[in-house]
Order: sequence, then C-alpha cells, then structure tokens
Amino acid sequence: MTINLLRGKTAATRGLDQDPMLKGLTIGEMDSHIFSCPSCSRPLSEGTSRCPACGVRLVLGVKYRRAAAILGLGFVAGILLGGVLTASVITLSLHDTPAAAAVDVATPPPVPAAIPSAAVVAVVGPPQAAISALSGTAVVNGRISVDAVTLSTALADPKTTTIAIARALRSLSADAALGTDLVGRLATWRDAGTAPGQLGDFYRTMSKTATLALRGSLNDASGYRRSAVEMEAVLIGLRQVDDASRTLAATIDLELPPVVLPGQ
Repeated sequence: MTINLLRGKTAATRGLDQDPMLKGLTIGEMDSHIFSCPSCSRPLSEGTSRCPACGVRLVLGVKYRRAAAILGLGFVAGILLGGVLTASVITLSLHDTPAAAAVDVATPPPVPAAIPSAAVVAVVGPPQAAISALSGTAVVNGRISVDAVTLSTALADPKTTTIAIARALRSLSADAALGTDLVGRLATWRDAGTAPGQLGDFYRTMSKTATLALRGSLNDASGYRRSAVEMEAVLIGLRQVDDASRTLAATIDLELPPVVLPGQ
C-alpha cells in the first residue's frame, strides 16, 4: 500500500510537470509571482493573458471585461473633471470683465466749468409783517382816541355810574393788548429805530393802569374815578407815540390812516 501511495503521488506530480503553464513554476518557491484566476481560482504566473483552464482573457491579472470597464470609467471621469475646470475658468473670466467695465462706467464725467453770472444784489428792507404791524398801530391809536373821549365824557358827568367807567377802562385795556401784540411784530424790523420802544412803553402803561383799576369793587365809585383820572394822564402820551409811528412810516413812504386825537 505504501508503494501504491508513492506511485500515486509520483503520477500526480508528473501530471503537474507536464502542464506547459506550470513548467518552471516551483510550488513553495520563495519570491515566486503567482496569482489566482479570477474566474476559476487556478494558480497562474504573472503575465498570463489567458487562463488555460477556463479560457478567460486577463489583463494584468484582471478579467478583460472588467479591465475595459475600469478604463472606460476613468476616461469618463477625466472628461467630466476637465469640463468642470474649463467651465470654472470661463466663469471667472466673465466675472472679471464686467467688474473692469463697471469701474470705467462709475468714473464721473468731467464737470464743465461754471459760467460766471452777474452778481445778484439783494434789496434789504423791512419785513412785510413789520410793515403791516406799523399800519395797525395807527388803527389802534384811532380806537384809543375814541375810547379816551368816552372816558373823559364819563368823568365829566357826575351822574355817571361806576359800570360806565369800568366799561370804558375795559375797552382801553383791550386796545393796549392789541397794540402790544403789534409792537412784538415790529421787533423783526432792525432799522425801526426808537419808535417800537416808545409804542411798547405806552401800551404797557395803559394795560397796567387799566388792570389795577378793574381789580377794585364796583361799589367803590371814588376809586374808579381816581383810576379813570390816572388813565387820562397816561393817554396824554398818545400824540407823541402816534407821531413816532408816522415818522417811521415816512422812511419807507408808507401812508398811515389818519387819527383824530383828543383835543383836536
């Protein structure tokens, strides 16, 4: 039996030796370059282009079809990568060109030199509001003149009631308030001189005298008569302030309404 086993082993070894693909291939030899067939797993040496057992074609130890597929995939990937890089370069170039054009457009055109024009001379004069206020003082002075006559008539009659005197004083107080408002509008006229100050002092004195008189009781007849006499003393200055208004109006050729002063 031992002899038969040795014979069988020798026969098997001889069969491997007769395989032309395995000639020169020593099993177990160090540094031998061997790979297995990807189809039938048969040991093959490097450089074999076709398996003798199953007949499959090989390229570097890989099936021909699989190798062709890998090469085709690499070719497609290369084309795609090249297209992406080309598109990126073109896009960057297009972005840079408008930016340069925008810089040129943003540059402002040269401004033509201004043509010298004739100098405009501003006409300086009193404000229109001040002129209207000056005209109004003449109207107020006319009302004061009328109310002054009423007050003098009431004082001249010994039978005049306190109510009549108080009514005349209230009218004069209202005239003074209106005159004070007009003087405030004259303040915008810088070249008005002393006229606005004279008018303001006169109207304020009238208002103060009337206010003190009207605080008294209507039963104090003698007190109201004394206040009325004090008001008459204040109204004597009406002629002076009216003249000041007309003098100021004459400087701008403004004609004021006529005022009939007491005693004319």
